[in-house]
Amino acid sequence: MKKYANLWKVLYMNLVLTFHLSQCLALASLLPQIAEQNNYPSLGELGLICIYTVNLIFNLIAPLYLTKMKYRYGFVFQAILVLPCFIPAFYVSRCNGDNIQDLICNPYMLIPLTLIGCVFLGAGLGGYFVLQNTYVSDCTSEKNKELYFGITYMLLGCAYLLNGLTSDQLLKYIGRESFFLYSGLFECGLSILFIFVQQPDKSNQHKVSEANQNMIQNDSIGKSEEQVANINEEFAKIGFQAQLKQIMQKFQLKEMKFLFSLFISTGVVIGFEFGIFHKFISASLPGEDEITVNVRTARIFLYVGVAQIVSGVFNGLSRSFVGIIQNSIFYGNAFQCMNIIAILSAFQQNYDINIILGLLIGFTDNSGQFNSAVIISDIWNEDMAIFGLYLFCQNFGVMFINLVAIFLDGQSLVYYIILLIILQCATSYSQQQFKRSQQKE
Repeated sequence: MKKYANLWKVLYMNLVLTFHLSQCLALASLLPQIAEQNNYPSLGELGLICIYTVNLIFNLIAPLYLTKMKYRYGFVFQAILVLPCFIPAFYVSRCNGDNIQDLICNPYMLIPLTLIGCVFLGAGLGGYFVLQNTYVSDCTSEKNKELYFGITYMLLGCAYLLNGLTSDQLLKYIGRESFFLYSGLFECGLSILFIFVQQPDKSNQHKVSEANQNMIQNDSIGKSEEQVANINEEFAKIGFQAQLKQIMQKFQLKEMKFLFSLFISTGVVIGFEFGIFHKFISASLPGEDEITVNVRTARIFLYVGVAQIVSGVFNGLSRSFVGIIQNSIFYGNAFQCMNIIAILSAFQQNYDINIILGLLIGFTDNSGQFNSAVIISDIWNEDMAIFGLYLFCQNFGVMFINLVAIFLDGQSLVYYIILLIILQCATSYSQQQFKRSQQKE
């Protein structure tokens, strides 16, 4: 068995997804701020809630149809779904909510169109990460799991870096009105490249280790290597009701009960990153004009991207030495550090502190997603339904944070921090419980 089998396949898929995702992240990070500046109050938060609500639903639905497709067709299909969202985003960037005479700019017209676009974006993203994590897990063996997932989450960090870099430069040279138009056209070209994604080499398929058999009671345990390798194919063959029933049964697995808060916390960090962080940045730039605020917000997301890349490399290395339990506890500590700097930012409202906060957000975000994906791959292999459940929990956290953002709109930033601290404590408690449950095995 070759240690680096499927490496180029993993690299190609992740590189295309990195560029594709960077444009989606640019939309998600700038839409709330631009909508607020252009007199469409709460449209950004409503859009994010719409994105992540649909995302949440499609995390459960996506395995029902993606298991029936080859990976390349699944990626192309998900890529096409995100394209319509750039059309209403373009109009939000050039319209003014007070201009009720212009039909397309009238809030009664543009807001529903924007939310429909967000539905498509949520549906597209809902299958992206289910497919990405399943594909990488399908390509790995016990010898290269840390390397392949480390590369995956390092390149995910590059998507954040590209988001900040392209947003910063394009906003300067083409302005806000054309930004989403050019992003949408770029996405169309990138979508075609997914057709060249190759199926994993099945000869690299790995068995469930004895250690992992002791960690979980799952329907894959006790089956032959071939049966485990084809778990998604078997899932695709059963009826729709049987698929839903099987997904609900996976919700009740003992390990899932301990991991729920970890999975939800990754969504809390993402929700803070895209739904609330821009409020901290805007508060630290009093008196600046709108385009300057947009550019400096995009610039901070460059630091978020740098931290994501560092986190991907760091977690890929550290996981080899300390294991999944200690690595996930380290994630909880990073979450705590993020909260401490967020408290400083809320009181000081200083742009330089927000740069540090951006670095910690990026590191924490990537760490949480890396650890969640590797835990699932270690225990459940490439079971797409389990990845769907993880992302379902993640997007529940994102949706919850954005609902809070609407509820607390105009309130002190300190209220957001109190919520984050409570959720971080819940995550740490769950991690300790998971650690104890594994020590008893």
